Amino acid sequence: MKENILQFKTITLDDLPKIKNIVEKTIYRSCQLSAGGLYCLSEKYDTEVCFSGDFLFVKQRRKGFGICYFMPVGTVGDGNLSKAIELLQLYHAENHGGDLTVWGIADDMVNDFRNVSKAFADIELVPDRDWAEYIHESKNLLTLSGKRFQPKRNAVNQFLRNYSDYEYEPISASNIEEVWKFQQQQFEAEKNSGKNSTLLELQEEENHSIELAIAAWEKIGLIGGVIRIDKKVKAFTFGCPVNANTFDIMFESADHSYNGIFQTLEQELIRRELTNFIYINREEDLGIPGLRFAKQNLRPDILLMKYSAKLCRKTARTV
Repeated sequence: MKENILQFKTITLDDLPKIKNIVEKTIYRSCQLSAGGLYCLSEKYDTEVCFSGDFLFVKQRRKGFGICYFMPVGTVGDGNLSKAIELLQLYHAENHGGDLTVWGIADDMVNDFRNVSKAFADIELVPDRDWAEYIHESKNLLTLSGKRFQPKRNAVNQFLRNYSDYEYEPISASNIEEVWKFQQQQFEAEKNSGKNSTLLELQEEENHSIELAIAAWEKIGLIGGVIRIDKKVKAFTFGCPVNANTFDIMFESADHSYNGIFQTLEQELIRRELTNFIYINREEDLGIPGLRFAKQNLRPDILLMKYSAKLCRKTARTV
């Protein structure tokens, strides 16, 4: 890796193949690294990226942190990660100054982070439960066997009894406009539902991210499916691979009057589209009580905790 100052730029669709090529070679399962997630949430977090050597660097602005960075992602052996972090510290010192915040250090990244140097072995990692990710083995979501999945299994069975003539189809150019139309209908209904302003703000951000995803569906490489009842779209879900064995469920939406439609669609998506993935990442609960209860109730196979760390101020280089 060359000793040059990093040059960050706004993430574009052209960056996604490079991101995928780097991330898919890692063991990291965090949804924050999925190319689709990085792109579709780029406006929300002012996401910028940089490629140096075989490393991906990500810079964002996050509430409560200000400017922050992901841990550099690439080949960590032979001191490469140490050099990458050194470059990041120099960049931050010359362009922003002050301590550098590394955000989103997931459980499966901690060992690599700790092994950077003796100094990093003792750096405080501050946990952020609201951003912990719920990861399931796909075989468990497919079979729904065992006591923990009984409510979900019951919901699927009820749906199958009531709507045995439902139709599943993958999202493609032939139906993507219908998906967007359905999403707009759902979004308008949510706006008129009397929810508090915080939840409505989150849903507005999600709606815009879905719009970005649909506009660049094939370029991002998204995978999804819909359920039709009486020939009309009543639910959809889609996402993007994180790496070779983990799939990130980015968005889902359904007409809640059809009990069990969410659960049935998830099973269909895994059975038909995601057979190559061992893990399904169901993302975070963001500290929303109802969402946390629902996600915890399914007892994920992995609760992927995430942490932040402050790296002491680095002196800028002199020219």
